[in-house]
Amino acid sequence: MFTANLLPRADTGAKRTLLFALIVGGTIFAASLFGIFTRPIGFLAAVWPANAVLLGLMVRYQAFASPAGWLAAFVGYFAADITTGSDLITTAWLSAANMAGAMTGYLLFKLLPEEDRKLRRSISVLYVFAICCLASLASAVTGGGAARMLFGRDFADGLAFWAVSELVNYLIVVPIWLTFPGLQTLRQQWAPFAKLNRDNLMHAAPCLALLISVVAGSAVGGPGTLAFPIPALLWCALTYSMFTTTVLTMALSTWLLISLPADMIPFAHLPNPLRLLDSIRLGVALMALGPLTVASTNAARRELIERLMHQANHDSLTGALSRRALMEHSEACLGELARGTHDASLLMLDIDHFKRVNDRLGHAAGDKALTEFFRLVSAELREDDLFGRTGGEEFAVLLPRTDLIEATGVAERIRAAIEAAKITVPSGERLRMTVSIGVTAQTASDVKDIDDLLLAADRALYEAKAAGRNTVRVGARAARDAA
Repeated sequence: MFTANLLPRADTGAKRTLLFALIVGGTIFAASLFGIFTRPIGFLAAVWPANAVLLGLMVRYQAFASPAGWLAAFVGYFAADITTGSDLITTAWLSAANMAGAMTGYLLFKLLPEEDRKLRRSISVLYVFAICCLASLASAVTGGGAARMLFGRDFADGLAFWAVSELVNYLIVVPIWLTFPGLQTLRQQWAPFAKLNRDNLMHAAPCLALLISVVAGSAVGGPGTLAFPIPALLWCALTYSMFTTTVLTMALSTWLLISLPADMIPFAHLPNPLRLLDSIRLGVALMALGPLTVASTNAARRELIERLMHQANHDSLTGALSRRALMEHSEACLGELARGTHDASLLMLDIDHFKRVNDRLGHAAGDKALTEFFRLVSAELREDDLFGRTGGEEFAVLLPRTDLIEATGVAERIRAAIEAAKITVPSGERLRMTVSIGVTAQTASDVKDIDDLLLAADRALYEAKAAGRNTVRVGARAARDAA
């Protein structure tokens, strides 16, 4: 019976592993075909994203990095080369080299802290650069010997050409995987590009400047094409998110890797034209470091500012808005609601007999009670409701676009949730709490400021306490407004 119960779970795990392997294999097959079709001279592709895609996929989503996933990746490489006419020996050799680089990079990335893997520190890009260099070298050492078989060059030429090509592909593709924020966050970041208005056009200005610089560089031609877009790309790095910058850097680098080799045609008669191609690709790789470092530094600065702003505007224990932040946000919210003829309501909450918790169980128990109280109340609120701590055990909630009847219903749900909760304090005891709540409202025809609402709700709160606590009362002024 024990074995029978495990069978469905084991079967599900096997199906999941197979699904992930198919995803990896299919992705690498498609990426390899793309790279093969960009080959300018019959050896290494102008853009070969497959190895970088594999590395990024395995680092970002650990569930793919199983033995079955790595085997599927090898099959994807092998199938792409065989499909396009390569012989078995060459295909096996090149596939092994590709795998060597990706696996080396994966093992090195596992040594990095998560914040560096997601490029959240200024130095993170340099760590990624070092890993990409070592991964590129591992791939080049494994595959460099194929240079003589493929185009009659010695091992040194093959090593240099392969290492540089791998490096640039890793640097322009891997950061995209590392910084991908998720589809929901991405829609928010890219929303300004979807609507045409003055503010959004200003936000898109760095991107437009980048496009113009690419066109101008193509018109001028020559090696200088590489430098034309750099100022605009740095502008993008200072303006946009880390992920958006990595996407723009990859798009620009891909264009340069495909278009610049065409400028080499007049130099094809030189003894070693591959050395010139190495120089171009290395230039693209090092160019990518600049905007990535700027974007990473800017993202770290923004995160620090947001953290400091959060600490300044929120209670350090519970996470509720501080009294000052609650007053400022509420005043702005009430003014906006009044212009739009919307109602707003305010709740004042006081934990009943909270001093007894500190006196009987200690301040650690009191802190636990406050944090749990905040969590329980927050679960009953909407995302745009403002929840702040106004005193030791006193809290206030502003409910935008909520009339008095709706606010009273919210208050009653909060009261019932607190009464039903059992909180385990650090000593192991189970604590029961109740809350008294005062409710008031602002109607569109009778605009009050936040001080008026707090005063009316505070009076209602004391009426709730006088009525025996663990109850909800409506303020006198709010009751007249409702009439």
